[in-house]
Amino acid sequence: MKKLLFVCAVFALAVHFASAQQVPPDWDTSPPKDTAGVLYRVGVSMPQATEQEAFKSAWQNVLQNFASSIATRVESLTDISVREEGYDSGIADAYTVYVETSSFSTQVPLSGVREAARTIENRGGAYTARILGVMNDADYQKALWYIENEEASFLAYRFFEQKVKGITRLSGSKPAGYGDFYSWLRDNCVTISFAGTDGQGEYLGQIESFCKKLYRNAVIFAGIMDGKAARVVYDSPKYYDGIVRALQDFRIFSMQKENSALVLAPLGQSSLAAFRSAVADMKDGSKIFVTGIEVIQTEEGDVLNSSNLVINQFATAARQYGLNGVRFNLPAGYTGSTFLDEAAIMAYIRGNIKTFPARYAAIVYAETRLSQGVAAYNVPATITAAARFTLYDVLTGESAGSPEADTRGFVFSPASLRQEAVIAESRRALRFLYDPKNKPGLEGIMSEVLGK
Repeated sequence: MKKLLFVCAVFALAVHFASAQQVPPDWDTSPPKDTAGVLYRVGVSMPQATEQEAFKSAWQNVLQNFASSIATRVESLTDISVREEGYDSGIADAYTVYVETSSFSTQVPLSGVREAARTIENRGGAYTARILGVMNDADYQKALWYIENEEASFLAYRFFEQKVKGITRLSGSKPAGYGDFYSWLRDNCVTISFAGTDGQGEYLGQIESFCKKLYRNAVIFAGIMDGKAARVVYDSPKYYDGIVRALQDFRIFSMQKENSALVLAPLGQSSLAAFRSAVADMKDGSKIFVTGIEVIQTEEGDVLNSSNLVINQFATAARQYGLNGVRFNLPAGYTGSTFLDEAAIMAYIRGNIKTFPARYAAIVYAETRLSQGVAAYNVPATITAAARFTLYDVLTGESAGSPEADTRGFVFSPASLRQEAVIAESRRALRFLYDPKNKPGLEGIMSEVLGK
């Protein structure tokens, strides 16, 4: 059996009084009924030696009754007890509530509890107090959501702990560096929910499909956050900006943002159909378009546009990352010179996004450099090849630049410095960029970007 332990701090004896006109005269025997905006609880003390002790006991009982009401809303909790401790909260007019289950523990500020009325009787030298406590529904929901959020955050942490590499397994009752699970979740996860919609389940199903198409490695947890069904995506520093940008591009929802929590509200009655269609039409995350240029420096210092040796290597090697190359009609002017304008290529793709057949574009630049050597000192001529690329994500608008691969440390000595020989040796150098022995090579810089 799970056990829930509330430690409700006893506040100073000064309390807030509600208007007497709102309190029925027989409140101690017939407490007011809860309304849509206000909740009531009566606290009764055990007989005490002084009025002050009787009041403290009755007030503790008021807090216990509110706390117990909140606790019973948390799933699977069956046993409740309360222990008195000193005041411990930085929130004005708040009582620190410690929640402890067999799985996790946390503290919740129970704020907004006020005294509406009291009676204190003296019978036989012993004092008995009765207090009518009142709490706004908004404060009640705040405390309830905090506990529910903490439970959902704990379950999310355990889920991600099993599914994601790099999450530290719990060695204590809290995530390392955090006072509770909810704080950890807010710092590390994107939470997506919907406001003012029918068909919540369908929207949530589509948002899950959307996230998985947007980021094929995303790990998603289904839970209740802030009183709403939600999807929680681990690793907000990696995914948050892309999710927000892609959703904004759909123009289907208004978006309320708080930290990494997103609440979406449909902009029209046909939003669900539009969302379903937009998700279905999202670019295939397994497709990549590879383009770019290769240039060769000749013995006279000229630069020639070469073939696509490295680009072809790149397109073949991308398969090991689950990416298949596709064709796209990029005008020759973008790759027909010795200068590569990556920004212009990305702008052209954006302008033709409907016909662009892939999720990603890899823009590769490869070059060779010729050192003529010094014959008098027996320093041979050498050729060095290098390559880098930019990966452009057409859905999120994000781009990532790679490190540079090169053949540094490997010497190529052409028999002569005639242009034909230099070009032939340069192409050998370009081919060697993908030789597994070459480090850092093309394989290494691809892994740096595509392997994340």
